Amino acid sequence: MTTPAKAGALRRGYVYLGRLDKLRPVLVISPDVRNDLASDVIVIPCTTHLSTAPTHVRLRRGEGGVSDTSVLKCEQITTLHKDDVRQQPLGGALPPRRVLEVERAVLRAIGVPVPLE
Repeated sequence: MTTPAKAGALRRGYVYLGRLDKLRPVLVISPDVRNDLASDVIVIPCTTHLSTAPTHVRLRRGEGGVSDTSVLKCEQITTLHKDDVRQQPLGGALPPRRVLEVERAVLRAIGVPVPLE
């Protein structure tokens, strides 16, 4: 379950702008207790280069605050220092069903056999 995003606190299930190869939307997927205690967060990068793969989760324009239809590339899960993530989410939390899709795609990315739905 995600807790509401508050100023300065990065929260699981919200999309933020993060500095990777460039400033791009990232989904924070690390648990909130870790987000509060660690100096980094676990994120999944987002791209507007739409492609289909068992490890990709599509976001509709506006979902989570993304400006265009996008894809979360769950095989590229990584960590970012909190200083590399803007503190204000782009929009509201992703719906629980979408976060579940992301969790399943991450499992597929690490080789856990998860059937496609």
